[in-house]
Amino acid sequence: MKRILITLTACMLGFAAFAQEGSESPEPKASNNGKQYLPQAGDFGVGIDGSPIFYYIGNMFNGTTNNSLNLNDNTLYFRYFLADNAAVRARVRINSGSTFDKFLVRDDAAFMVDPLSNKQLQDFRTFTSQDYQLSLGYQMFKGTNRLRGFYGADLGLGYSRNSTTYEYANQMTQANTAPTTAIFGNAASRTLIEKGSPLINVGLGVFTGGEYYIMPKFCIGAEMGFTYYYQYVGQAYRTQETMVLTQHVETETVLNSGGNSWNAWTTMPYMYGSLYFMFHF
Repeated sequence: MKRILITLTACMLGFAAFAQEGSESPEPKASNNGKQYLPQAGDFGVGIDGSPIFYYIGNMFNGTTNNSLNLNDNTLYFRYFLADNAAVRARVRINSGSTFDKFLVRDDAAFMVDPLSNKQLQDFRTFTSQDYQLSLGYQMFKGTNRLRGFYGADLGLGYSRNSTTYEYANQMTQANTAPTTAIFGNAASRTLIEKGSPLINVGLGVFTGGEYYIMPKFCIGAEMGFTYYYQYVGQAYRTQETMVLTQHVETETVLNSGGNSWNAWTTMPYMYGSLYFMFHF
């Protein structure tokens, strides 16, 4: 399947230069049957990564068992044509969620009064993940045929972080310094909050590639580019509770002090998937 993707991409990029032949006009040219294939000023485009579709089709012909079409990608592509040969574009990814778990635990207060008590309470655990990615760019197109090239630049921003919080039914007190918990057992020190390192990304890149319009205002494309990428890693920490003599104390421990890094590389695919589909209206 990878050979098919590489071959299709190479064909598109290798022949993109020929898209300019036959016309000097910046206006999109209709096909012989009169249909308008290329988007025009004012058109809006929406796209997805086409790789899962190509993998699915390829696996149909190579005997792969349990072949399935997996479109579980959280990235969407958008663009708006300011002119017939120029557009602003955006890449948006939102992959955030929260998981809430409940656990049954012995009621320590009832057990102290009656060791045969079967009364239970509930502990709670909440896991939250955040992942936001956004890139904005400007794109110029060359050529007026159904196969045409493009180039441009993008600025990308990203933020991600995970956290876990705990709520306990049995309170930690002077009379019960190691209360029963469903997660940690009888713990004299219990975690209240765990915050992972926040990751902040900033990237600046330039790109080039080609598109072929299969149907009017519906294309398949591929691109390559060069990116400068900076990442900031913040502190990760854990908040715990414990009893110190008669005092209830909460302490915060740094798990990761953070740091930063930068990278610069050429890449294919660039931001819009290995091969992407995009339709305009």
